[in-house]
Amino acid sequence: MVTCGPHALHSLLTALGTWGLLRALPRRCGGATLVWTFGYLLFFRTAGVWGLPQPPPYANALQLLLTLKMVSLASDVQELREAGQKEAAPEETEELIGCLQHCPGLAEILCYSYCYLGLLTGPFYRFSTHRDWVRGPAPAPRWRRVLARVRWAPALGALGEAAGRLFPLAGVRDPGFGARPLAFRLFYMAPVFFAFRMRFYVGWLCAEAACLAAAFGAYPARARPRPGRGPTRPCPRPRSGEEVPAEQWDYETIRTVDPAGTERCRRFREGLRTWNMTVQWWLAHYVHRHGPRRHPALRYWGAGGHWEALGGTGRALGGL
Repeated sequence: MVTCGPHALHSLLTALGTWGLLRALPRRCGGATLVWTFGYLLFFRTAGVWGLPQPPPYANALQLLLTLKMVSLASDVQELREAGQKEAAPEETEELIGCLQHCPGLAEILCYSYCYLGLLTGPFYRFSTHRDWVRGPAPAPRWRRVLARVRWAPALGALGEAAGRLFPLAGVRDPGFGARPLAFRLFYMAPVFFAFRMRFYVGWLCAEAACLAAAFGAYPARARPRPGRGPTRPCPRPRSGEEVPAEQWDYETIRTVDPAGTERCRRFREGLRTWNMTVQWWLAHYVHRHGPRRHPALRYWGAGGHWEALGGTGRALGGL
């Protein structure tokens, strides 16, 4: 309410609508929630068209992250129901970490939606990750690990500030910018994008450090957690009172960015894998995985020819 004011009601309506779809459409809640949340996001981003006040940037960040959370939650619940899993006794549901065991209620959905960790900055995390943090044992914060995560943030921030002052984004809007040589205009984009990346590095690294300080997203290393996804191998949940050495806890689940990997990459695809990694996993798991396996393509015949639709990517590349 402090950062978003009354515009926070948009996020509340989104969460309540998702809760209603989980109850009304148990077998189709994943697709229905995808349509509902992104449809509401379109309404949110065009508030001025409907005569509503334009939401502030904080509300925009909150709405974007909540959209990812609600689609993830509904898809996981649908997969749980399709697998035919039923609610079991508490001692059975606590056997494995990183697994969704039941459809959450309204209180759990609201707690997941408004958890202060990553609320406005990310990283994205699944409902099961939040649940494991609330219910499971967590390691004591290790401040050396927290400080190690943000050790490069001051230098990155200084580089971004220097690039922003030497090559301000406002210079692109200058009326005389279009009259400059093409080579200069192309060059100007490089430091502008550099300053943009530095700002995101600092914000994401600090958000990761906050998660580490709260022991959020910590899993035993033998579970092999991955950004966004969480554990990738079945792993028994540590029992109450069981001590797990601090060095055996892994925080890869909440890793958002790898600045060194992003800056050193030579291909666009490699850069995507190290940039906003939790959201990249969300796209791969909840969008690309459900998309068509063979993508139609077009081939153009000659300067005065025509476009021809090809059946699949393989044929298209062969024809080209």
